[in-house]
Amino acid sequence: MAMLLNRRKKQAAVFKIFSFYNSKVNRKVPRYQRKVFRKFGFHVYHVKDENFSHGDFLNHICRNVKDTRYLIFFDIDCVPVSRKWFSALMEDLQQPDTIVGAAQTANHLRDGKNLYVGPFFLAISTDYLARLNYPDMTMTEDMDAAQNLTETIRREGGQVRFWWPTQVEEEKWDLYHPEHKRFGLGTTYNGMVYHAFLSRFDLADRFLVRCRALMNYRYFLGIRFQWPFDKRAS
Repeated sequence: MAMLLNRRKKQAAVFKIFSFYNSKVNRKVPRYQRKVFRKFGFHVYHVKDENFSHGDFLNHICRNVKDTRYLIFFDIDCVPVSRKWFSALMEDLQQPDTIVGAAQTANHLRDGKNLYVGPFFLAISTDYLARLNYPDMTMTEDMDAAQNLTETIRREGGQVRFWWPTQVEEEKWDLYHPEHKRFGLGTTYNGMVYHAFLSRFDLADRFLVRCRALMNYRYFLGIRFQWPFDKRAS
């Protein structure tokens, strides 16, 4: 137990991972997200609030959590799927004045031509946020939640390091990029981070399926199956 506490203290000193949800989310979703992070050796701080919008949550954490070097945000239905995710993220974050995260467009704004780092997977240093004077993360008539952060960094001459879709289970939205054209429900970014999307509306099955697979569960939606490495498999 002492070793576990020390490891968490070390993690908190360098980075903290935050995720936000409310009562609209299936109660299994945060539980499974926590299990997946634990499997990969990380602790995720959950914030449940019925009054916060997504932007309110981001503002609150960015402006008040100052006892760590980096802030990392995951949507409640977003998880790592590779052990390499953290080292890759930290490598990107070593570049000065940088925001790192998943590429997103808000298709309902500006004809969708508004590429920015989506709040469902986003990382930035607390020092850089302070120097930027904590750009407002709330949604406006012209911008989605957290979009203003990317746009502020561009105006200030900072760097934007996108993680791009590498696999999409159900294409749904345009990304407006010459190479990476689409994203949607169940999108994996850089082969290392998975986002189910829409679980905030209690559409949780897709996310729970992926988490169960990552956890090597033997029971899948109530139906037993055998993994390929199961010695008892025929």
